[in-house]
Amino acid sequence: MNYKLIKIFFFLLLFSGCGFKLVKDNFNYQITDIISSGDKRINYILKNNLLKNSNKKNNKIIQLKINTKKEKTIKEKNISNQVTKYEIKIETLVEYTDLENIFNNKFTISKNGFYDVASRHSETLNNEKDLVKLLVKSLSDDIINNLKSDFND
Repeated sequence: MNYKLIKIFFFLLLFSGCGFKLVKDNFNYQITDIISSGDKRINYILKNNLLKNSNKKNNKIIQLKINTKKEKTIKEKNISNQVTKYEIKIETLVEYTDLENIFNNKFTISKNGFYDVASRHSETLNNEKDLVKLLVKSLSDDIINNLKSDFND
């Protein structure tokens, strides 16, 4: 008798579902113009990522001004005073204007990371480029999240 109750309970639990629903990203804004200054490569990647997430069918029209700064500093040196690690810090100031309601706001996001110096200079440059791409992807995600939180209310 107990075995049948446990079996029925298990099947009910298995087939009842947990109620999980996939959250759909709704962007309630349309980016019309992005004005950028600072590092050109970082701004190019940021523009592409932000415009990809803009909703062309929405009535909320915003304009972005992006100012980026990239700083490269020495993180570590070995005993013979050769550089073994670099640190890159990317700081982005984002100003946005809601053209519909004439509303201005700004926020700053900064990301940093480290990369190793390789035995070849070309490998070191590739390490730097890979780190910059990773940091810019993280920056664009944070900018999108900030814009979503302000415009999806």
